[in-house]
Amino acid sequence: MFKQVVFGMAAGALISAVHGETEGTDQGRIAELERQVQVLSDAFQLQQEMSVAETMDLRSGFRFGGYGDIHANFEENGKSVFDIHRLVMYVGYDFSDWITLNSEIELEHAYVTDGAGGEISIEQLYADFQLADSFNVRAGRMLAPMGIINHAHEPTLFFGVERPSVDKYIIPSTWSIDGVGVFGAPFGWLNYQAYVVGGLDGSAFSASDGVRGGRIKERGGLNAPAITGRIDLFPFDEQDLRLGVSAYYGGTDNANKGGGSGAENNFGMYSADFEYTVSRLQVRGVVALGDQSDPENLPVGVGEQIFGWYLEAGVSVMPESWMSGKLVEADILPFVRYEEFDTQHKVLDGTVKDGANDRTDITVGVNLPLTQQLILKADYQFKYSKAAADPNNTFNLGMGWAF
Repeated sequence: MFKQVVFGMAAGALISAVHGETEGTDQGRIAELERQVQVLSDAFQLQQEMSVAETMDLRSGFRFGGYGDIHANFEENGKSVFDIHRLVMYVGYDFSDWITLNSEIELEHAYVTDGAGGEISIEQLYADFQLADSFNVRAGRMLAPMGIINHAHEPTLFFGVERPSVDKYIIPSTWSIDGVGVFGAPFGWLNYQAYVVGGLDGSAFSASDGVRGGRIKERGGLNAPAITGRIDLFPFDEQDLRLGVSAYYGGTDNANKGGGSGAENNFGMYSADFEYTVSRLQVRGVVALGDQSDPENLPVGVGEQIFGWYLEAGVSVMPESWMSGKLVEADILPFVRYEEFDTQHKVLDGTVKDGANDRTDITVGVNLPLTQQLILKADYQFKYSKAAADPNNTFNLGMGWAF
């Protein structure tokens, strides 16, 4: 606006000069003044076009997206609930062709207030410095490179309404970590990640939920930091088989906002996973073991070791003749998943194991992707434990999306 005013004043002054000196002034001087007005007009037009181009260039660096899911869970002889489980908004920005920023902000359970169970958090916020295919730097808040769900947590990428129990009670997905590290793909058949990050809060571990409560979601503790990383191998050129190994090791004497929690202990987790696609069949599995160095410094009953594994398979059964019109991207994927997990796999001498923490889930269901970005799901979970009474079986319905 300021530039427009300046231009208007300058042009007005020149025009006034032209009219004021028209009488008794030769035609050459008038023509020169008119030329100067045109030069100013052209310069202003060019400046406006450059400003628009610069604005559009700035906007072109942004990337937007998100994911979310809505569930209905019906427990046998228990509670039934409708749950807007999560809504996640993604914003990224490309500062240049080698520096990018990525972020995810998550709202869980629709409403955040004391006692409501809802939560809003920054799940990821990190910058990538892409130096070469084989070596890059990442800094900020990212997801721990453990298991499958941490790096494939969008609802369109996994079977079932709820994430696997192993990826909740053994590997605490999604597991945000704060730190810095490196990643790359030095060969077409190998990817790697390695980070130095803040550690867990061992005072929040529990016998039933394992280390899940020890994630620090506000201001990560660096009193006893940790290291974590993974390697993924692709043995075949088609990359239809992926084999992964991952590890985490660090102290648990960390508290939110810094300082120690008093839980002087080291926690290590070691995991292997795979994904294999052949024709219409998809198979994947995970195994993970967690180990505490000094469980006597943790809350009573916390397992010296936690352990879990699962194996699942799904197959596309939708006839190709149905994949047309509105259903051109649709599919029908029945699946089954078997998992065992025990948050008291090994306990201190003198500690009585609770059979309720040694659990088995069998999930049978179907995924119905309507497009690549929106999916409907239904499953039934048979739940068992070594306690006197089994957990309630659950029927689940869900809708998820990612864009």
